[in-house]
Amino acid sequence: MKKRYRILQGVAAAAAITVALAGCAISSNATASGSDAKVTLRFWEYYTGTSATWIKSQVKKFEQANPNVTIQLVETVGSQQDQKLLASVATKTTPDLFLNNIVVDYPSLVAGGVAKDLTSYWNGYADKAQFPSSAVWKTNGKVYNVMTYTNLIGLFYNKDILDKVGISTPPTTLDELQADLAKVKADGTYEGIALSGAPTVEGAWLFAPQLLGQGINYCNFSGSKVTAAFTRVAEWSKKGYTPLATATWDQNAAWQQFFSGKYAFGINGNWQLGGVKTASFAYGTGQFPKPTGGTSVVYPGGEGYGIGATSKHPDIAWKFIEQMILSQQGEKSVYATTGSIPVRADVANIAALTNDTFVQPFVKAASNSAKWPNNTNTANMQVALGKAVSGVISGQSTAEQGAQAAISGIQAAEKAGGGTCQ
Repeated sequence: MKKRYRILQGVAAAAAITVALAGCAISSNATASGSDAKVTLRFWEYYTGTSATWIKSQVKKFEQANPNVTIQLVETVGSQQDQKLLASVATKTTPDLFLNNIVVDYPSLVAGGVAKDLTSYWNGYADKAQFPSSAVWKTNGKVYNVMTYTNLIGLFYNKDILDKVGISTPPTTLDELQADLAKVKADGTYEGIALSGAPTVEGAWLFAPQLLGQGINYCNFSGSKVTAAFTRVAEWSKKGYTPLATATWDQNAAWQQFFSGKYAFGINGNWQLGGVKTASFAYGTGQFPKPTGGTSVVYPGGEGYGIGATSKHPDIAWKFIEQMILSQQGEKSVYATTGSIPVRADVANIAALTNDTFVQPFVKAASNSAKWPNNTNTANMQVALGKAVSGVISGQSTAEQGAQAAISGIQAAEKAGGGTCQ
């Protein structure tokens, strides 16, 4: 997650994929004037690292195929983009194209009138069936944002440690994981699991899948299963399966602990796949362990793409999104450059992904990810959960107290955000 709740992180290139761009030229009558007049689109983005490399490459390809169109990339600060976009509505200067941290910013941007209704474009898009519902963000039945890639969390394991303590098969359920953690603890040589339990959206993101697979999300966060999940992490802390310091670790800190080779397991994201290749131990990956009686479901991260409400060239802006962001070429190239997971079903089956056993659990997770709440206070809902999780891991709260704090905090944040969620 980029700071200020950014989930997308840069990773080393996962593969070398070169795909020719074809059929992208926009005829002259697609411009606002219906002539060969040159058109400039302003595109607000905050990418850095490999993500910046990717988007600049896509812009260059589009401009080469459409010489009458110039796309002006306006680099903004991620933590400031939301407010700047909202301010642009009053002056009717919204950018033609923009990306946003969809997990946090989407509800407020739509409520603030920043985003153009993309429903007619999406309905007319020939390849829309290739995308899961979680990639299409709607409010009141109208489409305002679309996603081309995602970043997800899963289970990393140190195969050397598992072999030494007698664990022959990596866990696929939370019950199996707990039994394995007990076995690692009993051996006394290694540590159990490294994860983020920080009192932030990061701690919440890593905790939520324990409930998502049972159908419990931010919109219906209550009941005995919530208490059971908090009881589990409380036990992990009390029995030393994870250290008290977990209560303060963000994802980067948790990864460094796992990467040290001391921990049998780690919960982290696909953006670590590039760096883990240099680990001093044999490793493996799996989907987030399933809760009892449930399935493996995680929240997706990534950026959403939209068109500014006052854009004078929405047709051309949509062409860019369709051809450079949503296309097979767009998804293959973002995977090759950044390691982010494509969401198109037909790209998820390309050889570069299917032949990579380490990335496959994340690809599978992308096809069955949960939908985020549609509430302007989504960030505070996550923080409420993160604080509760951190308090339980640190021992400052009991499991029951943590569960109740999370329930009341999430419900209060939902109400403050307008009372809507789904």
